[in-house]
Amino acid sequence: MLSVTSGAIAPNSPLVGASGLGGLTGGYLGALLPPHMPDTVLRKTLGLLATGLAASYLIAALT
Repeated sequence: MLSVTSGAIAPNSPLVGASGLGGLTGGYLGALLPPHMPDTVLRKTLGLLATGLAASYLIAALT
């Protein structure tokens, strides 16, 4: 898809900062916690997070 705009396009600095901080935090915790958690707890936690995110996207799409 082609988007044609005129003028300068500046990044949203707070959004970029929050995304970077979240990525660094998630990467650090993702490498640190799994060796210390039982496999079933990790799978259930990630499953619940994925299901919750999917449900929030579905609700947002339907409203």
